[in-house]
Amino acid sequence: MRELQNIIERSVIVCETDEFTVDESWLSVGPVATTGLALPSTVAAHEKAAIEDALRVTGGRVFGPSGAAARLGVPRSTLESKIRALGINKNRFRT
Repeated sequence: MRELQNIIERSVIVCETDEFTVDESWLSVGPVATTGLALPSTVAAHEKAAIEDALRVTGGRVFGPSGAAARLGVPRSTLESKIRALGINKNRFRT
């Protein structure tokens, strides 16, 4: 049950359209293979990439109807917290 919840949350975070989709590579068919990557760092890398993509598209704008928070479907405060935690410089995306 927890795995399904994580997949849904990840899909919502990285979704760039109004249509909800799940990357099939995230679904485990059998036992989880050990790849040598630490899960927290892998998730953080995906989150960082998704946030940076959203900031790039929105010209560094975090809030408002055309901001990265709206694009990612998360509250502004959550996105600001993630930006700080992941060490993202949002100013480099400003146009």
